Amino acid sequence: KMKVYSLPKILRDRLKHPSGKLIKNSKVNTNNLKGEFVSKALIVAVGDATTETLLSLGFIPNIEVVDGREMRIARKLPKSNYESLIKVKNPHSCLTEESLQAVSDALSAKMPVRIFVDGEEDLLALPIMASYPIGTIVVYGQPRIGLVFNCLDLEIRKSVITMLNMMGIYL
Repeated sequence: KMKVYSLPKILRDRLKHPSGKLIKNSKVNTNNLKGEFVSKALIVAVGDATTETLLSLGFIPNIEVVDGREMRIARKLPKSNYESLIKVKNPHSCLTEESLQAVSDALSAKMPVRIFVDGEEDLLALPIMASYPIGTIVVYGQPRIGLVFNCLDLEIRKSVITMLNMMGIYL
């Protein structure tokens, strides 16, 4: 049986407040985003709308994590020219052994990579921020507000590892 790690209630509230740099929807355009992407940095988009927005502005994520839903409502998957597809099951408010493996496998797959999640993709940002190279740019959406940019550094990594440890995950 596959191991499933649940998000404790204490973390649910903490994760509602994004850390990182928020760019409001009204300011999301090519010029404003250009400065967020350092050349050669690995770019990871978590979420369908986030992936679609970046693609529409000409920023191609190296890794996109999508679930075919937006605010829990089914939607069309973003159109992208990914080279590798990794499919995983990951229930709402959980991380599975399978999704942790997918996050790890995506780094060595032919890029761009799509991780398609049957379930919910949001929490995959945590193992990504805990294990991807320092300098990786992780972008996710703050529903109805904008895009949140995190350029991975040791401080972010430490904070995310603490949260994963609270879920019983030790990478």
